[in-house]
Amino acid sequence: MNDHIELPRTGGMRRAALLGGLALAAMLSACGSRPPPPTQMDLGPSPVWPQQAALSKRVELQAVTAPETLQGTGIAYRLADSDPYARRMYRDSRWAAPLPVLVGSRMRQQIARAPVAAGADPQVVIGVTLELEESLQNFSSASRSDVQVRVMATAEDGTQRAFDRSEPAGASAEGAVKATAAAVDALGPEIAAWAATLSPRVPQPGRGRR
Repeated sequence: MNDHIELPRTGGMRRAALLGGLALAAMLSACGSRPPPPTQMDLGPSPVWPQQAALSKRVELQAVTAPETLQGTGIAYRLADSDPYARRMYRDSRWAAPLPVLVGSRMRQQIARAPVAAGADPQVVIGVTLELEESLQNFSSASRSDVQVRVMATAEDGTQRAFDRSEPAGASAEGAVKATAAAVDALGPEIAAWAATLSPRVPQPGRGRR
């Protein structure tokens, strides 16, 4: 009777062990099939300042803002040839930080390296803020695209000017990243040269105490 009682119990244990093993194998298989995390991308090595491009005044980039569509870390593209109204994001690549942060950091590094013309007053600084209005990879075909970067620059005296740059980007996220970096590096000296032609903001006289 003991054998008659123990056999079903042993079989149940074997079935439980078998089911547990199968569940563990399925779980390990599921873990192994998960896609790798997205690659974190930035704008690459520190930019250089063009030779023989001294500024007539010192320029300081104070802030970079952007609309909500550019606040995330997705690398955006548009299939202009087949679906021009959809804004898509790469699945396997992401910006390492929101693009306005990357653009601001890169342009500050670049403009900080700009030489100032001999005789310029080192105390005079032109402050500029930027709004990153657009940065998008546009595909004109399956193998050809361009990245467009568009910014609005505002000086301390309220003077504004729009700047726009397009760079060829191939057909990948890596191409989009390199093209974005090239566009930002081209816009930095243009913006700084424009700002350096402006007059510094005249401080308003403070009211004395009565």
